[in-house]
Amino acid sequence: MKIVAAIHDLMFSSKVNAAAQGKPISWVPRGTAPADYVAKEKADVLLIDLDARHFDAIAAVRAVKAAQPATVVIGYVGHEKTEIIEAARAAGADQVLAKGEFARRLPELLSST
Repeated sequence: MKIVAAIHDLMFSSKVNAAAQGKPISWVPRGTAPADYVAKEKADVLLIDLDARHFDAIAAVRAVKAAQPATVVIGYVGHEKTEIIEAARAAGADQVLAKGEFARRLPELLSST
């Protein structure tokens, strides 16, 4: 399974690596459009920070699902950001979770995809 992460929070990235339990993760470089990187890497799963400041996460979700509908998109955001949660679901995200739940459930989510 090829996993790509569009997460630029260094502290949270280390939690994601630990939760992945040895599964390799390719990280979207800053300045690269997540959808382009997902296509280049032929990713099965995209982990995405829906509240990212360096790219439009909702547009990225929409573009990934349009170009590669089989790619599983799992996004996270603060639980109080209801507009972003709704927009991500409308854009086609397969899972939209609060940040803490995302970190806690990531091993389970990755084993079930």
